[in-house]
Amino acid sequence: MTLTSPLSARSPRLAESRPWLVAGTLALAVALWTVAAVPSARAATAKTAKLTLTGVVIKSTTGEAKITVTGRVKLPVNTAKERKRAEVYLTLSGTTGKPRSFTAKLTSKDSFTVALTTTLSGALGLDAVVKIGGRQSGKKVVKTVSVTASASPGAGSSTSGSSTSGAGTSGSSPTSGSSSTSGIPLNGTFEIEQGVEHPDGLISGTYFKMSNTLNSESPFANKSYTPLSPGTDGGLETFAYQEPPVPAFANGDVGGALADEIVQPQDFFGDNFSIVTAPTDPQEGLPDPLPQIVDTDGNLSGQITAWNAQWNGSSFNQGAPKANGTFPADGYGATTLPTGTYDAASGHYVLAWTSVIVGGPFGGFVGEWHLEGTFVPEA
Repeated sequence: MTLTSPLSARSPRLAESRPWLVAGTLALAVALWTVAAVPSARAATAKTAKLTLTGVVIKSTTGEAKITVTGRVKLPVNTAKERKRAEVYLTLSGTTGKPRSFTAKLTSKDSFTVALTTTLSGALGLDAVVKIGGRQSGKKVVKTVSVTASASPGAGSSTSGSSTSGAGTSGSSPTSGSSSTSGIPLNGTFEIEQGVEHPDGLISGTYFKMSNTLNSESPFANKSYTPLSPGTDGGLETFAYQEPPVPAFANGDVGGALADEIVQPQDFFGDNFSIVTAPTDPQEGLPDPLPQIVDTDGNLSGQITAWNAQWNGSSFNQGAPKANGTFPADGYGATTLPTGTYDAASGHYVLAWTSVIVGGPFGGFVGEWHLEGTFVPEA
């Protein structure tokens, strides 16, 4: 193969009279190619820190809880100097009160332990990320922990609630969590009663409302509310995922939703929508923990991260917190954890929460969810 310099192509005489120009041009081209290739090779082998949370232990006392977090970090360069530059930044947040931030340094074994006391309670989001020299290295890890402050001092401890790993994190599969000793997780089916509009205009049973939106397809006179009716499973299960069918929509990847285990598909702006829960969030692609609802003396709390609405080929996470552990807010309202009441004698419950819609045609609106019915423990 013959290489022709741009200079020799334009001026043969110049190339003949000054051959060193041709050689110099070729040498420069090779040098530039080599310099460009080196960063690409280095980029291909670049590494970032890998963070793993190995445990979250909760000890409840009067009005507050002590949370101890342990973990380990695999650094890109494992040296004493790099360990000194590295810190783990953690944030604990809930629907009320200010988020708490704290940091942890690595030991010589690349592990860390940090503890803090908080008055926050319920299902809390715990975010953790590694920073080296003040700059983030690797991806964030997110967990959901369930905290219930004890009414009396000296309550026992428990391991964290269900985990939700951020994209590219440790990859542990989500499991239903456990609460502190003062609350009882309700493991079973939250059977739902169909939504009903009464003559006086009051709404009861199970229904959905989206901020500042009227659903022309709602059978109610008040089009702000859309009733929901029980699906083939009777309602929401906290012991198993209720995943979308395949296909999930009437026309492949568009059209009305076909899921019917939790609720029956309900008309919404001309297409049926329905509800699913799945180990991988249909919208965010992150791990979803099983829903967990905790009874504390007749008051309900917990997390319902996996609750997803499907409509016209799209999925909308309507859980709290979101799959990435956050509680987004918008002008119409905020994402709030589920709360409600429970009568252990009759099994009757009411459970409600709100969740901001992120992305899609309804992005920024707030879904208001109201479930009512009877809780049936798993056989």
